[in-house]
Amino acid sequence: MKSNPFDEARAVLAVPCNRVNLLLKNLFSITIIIIHAIIAAPVLGGHSDKHNSSPANTNPLIKDIQHSHVVAVIDGDTIEIGGKKRIRYVGIDTPEAGQPFYEEAKNRNKELVLGKIVRLEICKAEPTDKHGRQLAYVYIGQTMANAELLKGGYARLLNIPPCGVEKTEEFRKYQKEAMEKKVGLWGERRQVITKDFIPASDAIRFINEKKAIYGMVVGVRQGRKAIFQDMGNTAKVGLRVVIFNQDKKNFEDAGINPLTHYQTKEVVIYGKVKMYKGTPEVVIGSPSHIEVWQ
Repeated sequence: MKSNPFDEARAVLAVPCNRVNLLLKNLFSITIIIIHAIIAAPVLGGHSDKHNSSPANTNPLIKDIQHSHVVAVIDGDTIEIGGKKRIRYVGIDTPEAGQPFYEEAKNRNKELVLGKIVRLEICKAEPTDKHGRQLAYVYIGQTMANAELLKGGYARLLNIPPCGVEKTEEFRKYQKEAMEKKVGLWGERRQVITKDFIPASDAIRFINEKKAIYGMVVGVRQGRKAIFQDMGNTAKVGLRVVIFNQDKKNFEDAGINPLTHYQTKEVVIYGKVKMYKGTPEVVIGSPSHIEVWQ
């Protein structure tokens, strides 16, 4: 039988066509693999980097740095910056309104920062206090306002974690130097009775208020976490004074043993009256919160 020339042509062409089809299929498969590799590369690379790179710094005391203009000084340890934001100095405490040396501390703070551009180092672990004030170390150039107030005796150490303990040892040194020089809070004071003075027997009437409370220390005892002083105007106890163990060093730096120094003496306590288990009490953390009046 004579072959059909068209069939022969198709047979000749079939081989290369099959090869072309196979080649195209291979190219398609390779292309798909490359596309997947490209898409996956960033993910895999990122995954690999995550394990090969050094771990992120999780130190809670890393600070946010801000530069702001001080528009007002509220008191010795609080200022206001633009946007009506209030800044509370970390690590120190100054007298409240009505307490001795309040005006002096406020005026010194004005001299340091009012109208100036300051650098705020705000602790990330606790950026604000319960009043919404930002907690910060405040710098004017290379000078830290927190430290200057301690050095001049305008402030006392306040080591409340997490942020307030970062510079405790440095701040304690400044406070001790001020005590030794007997400047500011640590110097001689005039004994002046103000409208904020109340007898210890009346403390229960002023819960959650800041007062100056006078009376006699009629008993002292060491507890597991604190020293407790019982204070009254007669034999009857009207107020309990609490000094936590962590704050004893503040008294020792001033040469005071809080277990014995105040026993049977007339004193004035400065602080906020709180009710705890049915008894009015005031927590104090420094000898500047208690004065012997005799």
